[in-house]
Amino acid sequence: MRGFVFGSCSECQPGEGYGSLTLEEVLDEHVKPLGIPAYEGAMLGHQDQQFTVPVGVEVELDAAAGTIQMLEPAVL
Repeated sequence: MRGFVFGSCSECQPGEGYGSLTLEEVLDEHVKPLGIPAYEGAMLGHQDQQFTVPVGVEVELDAAAGTIQMLEPAVL
């Protein structure tokens, strides 16, 4: 199964015209219809304290609890 995790975003307030949607509205419009586990607010992305998820590593995502657990080592 697949899932979607979004980190935090600073300075992401809606603008005028085309950019008038909030981050939550964008995620609701594009991710929610996929019907996959998803949450926003993970310690990922461009922030001081962050967790790195290596590409291709199997993880377990609990969107309700807001957790990600790596199921295998990142380096063999």
